[in-house]
Amino acid sequence: MLKKLTVENFTNFDKAEFNFVPGINIIIGENSSGKSHVLKLAYSVASIWNQCGKEGWKISLKNKLYNVFGVSKLGDLQSLNNKFISGGLTRIIFEFSVNHKNKQSEILDVTLGVDSINVRQHPTAPLMKLPIFFPAKEVLSLFPNFVTLYEKYHLSFDETYYDLCKAIDNPLLKKPNQTLIDSIESIVGGKFFVRDNKFYLDTDQGEINIFMVAEGWRKLGMLSYLIANDSLKEESILFWDEPETNLNPRLIKQLAGILIELTKYNVQVVIATHNLFLLKYFDYLISEKNSEITSAFFNLARSEQGISVEQGARLHQLASIVALNEELELYDKEQEAFYSSL
Repeated sequence: MLKKLTVENFTNFDKAEFNFVPGINIIIGENSSGKSHVLKLAYSVASIWNQCGKEGWKISLKNKLYNVFGVSKLGDLQSLNNKFISGGLTRIIFEFSVNHKNKQSEILDVTLGVDSINVRQHPTAPLMKLPIFFPAKEVLSLFPNFVTLYEKYHLSFDETYYDLCKAIDNPLLKKPNQTLIDSIESIVGGKFFVRDNKFYLDTDQGEINIFMVAEGWRKLGMLSYLIANDSLKEESILFWDEPETNLNPRLIKQLAGILIELTKYNVQVVIATHNLFLLKYFDYLISEKNSEITSAFFNLARSEQGISVEQGARLHQLASIVALNEELELYDKEQEAFYSSL
């Protein structure tokens, strides 16, 4: 699993530290606070981790960062505050659990120059968990021929979409985790399947073309299909950027329940969001489990000194949440308007 990340001079962060837990990890912050950057960085490193120390692995890391972040040089990842910490270099330190009989975890410690990577320490053991990344937009409707087109043409999608489409293309298991799949399919009212390289939803009323299926259901369908083809399984790390996008409150509640359920199968979940309803419902579910689920909330707070990271095991342990502050401010305005009209 992902255990710890420390960054210096990286995008929105002058310096920041994240200590992750095996269960649910939720990164909170307003727009442009760096939530997605943390997910993409962790995914990029996890994707090439098992190559570390082998010939050409630094090129693999460089290319992964290029393609996931859409930058033309590594210098574009330096702090936007431009304070040039560490002599203008970006430093990244990751700690992951590894599959080794004598080691519980290992560290990758690198600095990024304008277009170079300097290695201070690299791991020698493979990850215990393999990563998968869900971008904010669902991909089932993009899936037909996307991999071929991405490999041939310049498309306006970062590499997380390409990686996810490749994962979707894997063959189905003979005996998948049907309990999880059934819980998702009961929500959308049918089973997703592929025919002639296109997705359909098979319901009691008949087959529905993927383009006629609500985007919220497509997201859940993507989740169930990746469980069915073993791309999302025990010992996986699931990164999901704004999972609540295009979901109504009822579906958000159901999605939160499914993600909590995944942690029971040793799936580490790391999401980025600024949706207050999702945050509060996760916090409610975690409290209901009586500490059965490990959780970490990371609040990215903006100040004159840049972005700071505040961490707590529960939502109430965070000092200030922008989404909550805005909701309270709106409530106060509504009350003021109501009483002034009396």
